[in-house]
Amino acid sequence: MESPRSAAGTRPPVGEPSTEYWTDVCQRVADGEHQAFDSLYAELSPIVYGISVRLIRNSAQASEVTQEVMLEIWNNAQGYRAGSGTIYAWASTIARRRAIDRIRSEEARTQREDRSFTVEREVPEIDEFLMEQVDSQRVRHCLDTLTVKEKQTVLDTYYGGRTYAQVAESREMPLATVKSRIRSALQRLKTCLEVA
Repeated sequence: MESPRSAAGTRPPVGEPSTEYWTDVCQRVADGEHQAFDSLYAELSPIVYGISVRLIRNSAQASEVTQEVMLEIWNNAQGYRAGSGTIYAWASTIARRRAIDRIRSEEARTQREDRSFTVEREVPEIDEFLMEQVDSQRVRHCLDTLTVKEKQTVLDTYYGGRTYAQVAESREMPLATVKSRIRSALQRLKTCLEVA
């Protein structure tokens, strides 16, 4: 039977204690062996991603968290102790912690943006002016000066009759991103319309 060290990059043979195998793999990762990390990544990243996407409910952010967790495992592979639990439990603990940190960070960012969001004070006068000038060449010209994303968000909101929340949902974006784009777009439209 091959030893774990000679079977680098493969799953442990049947009957061999997986804790010994993964302890050995982690030690080789700690020593900087990339092939050992490839084995660890292939085994753990699907589990880490599954935990992350269930908690965060956003596939892009779950992918980012998975990369962060795997980087942490690469940097701290020597920290795995078989006596403290399986390699899966160890990776799962790191994944949960990172996912929860990401959720808290996103919530804090959203709250900061909501507190600093001032478009409500600007919208009434701009909105009224825009709606009066909906067929105007000036408005069409100024809409063309926006970025593609800003223009689409404005069209969805003002001409599509959607709320910010509806736009965020249909575009699969955070609400704060929609608000930020609207604020930026309205400021640019206002400037453009004043000089047009």
